[in-house]
Amino acid sequence: MASERLLTSWSEYETAVGQLLPTAENAIAIFDRDLASLRLEKPGHHQALADFLRRAPNVRLRIAVQSAQAIRTHSPRLMQLLQTFAHRFQLVEVPPHLARLSDSMLLIDDASAVVRFHHDHPRSKEILADADACSPYGKRFEDIWAEGGTPISATTLGL
Repeated sequence: MASERLLTSWSEYETAVGQLLPTAENAIAIFDRDLASLRLEKPGHHQALADFLRRAPNVRLRIAVQSAQAIRTHSPRLMQLLQTFAHRFQLVEVPPHLARLSDSMLLIDDASAVVRFHHDHPRSKEILADADACSPYGKRFEDIWAEGGTPISATTLGL
């Protein structure tokens, strides 16, 4: 059943993310400043991502961030998933000219989403099972993704 609701607190936002992640079957797309508010290192969120990546060979997790520094230094679980599932999981730091973007989005299977209007505030919209309502956000994510950026690797290259 399709629905939309406004989220106004960080606890509502975190609950929505926690409920949405385990529902992913084919694709997860995330755009965020640095993933701090999504709390993907939290055991329940991490487990949902790990289960998703193990589900089938054709699943796809794409994450675009404005700054990857915090992920590299404070997200060991996420980096481990990136190392283990590099063939299904892409993490990109977007180019500097996208630094002015202030929204954040978590898209699940092009049909459900949690969209935060400004990365500093919890005010968000949760969309459940409504591909038409998610379509503009999917297009926005694809436009951001098409800008390229620096791929983040979980392995250190060296001599």
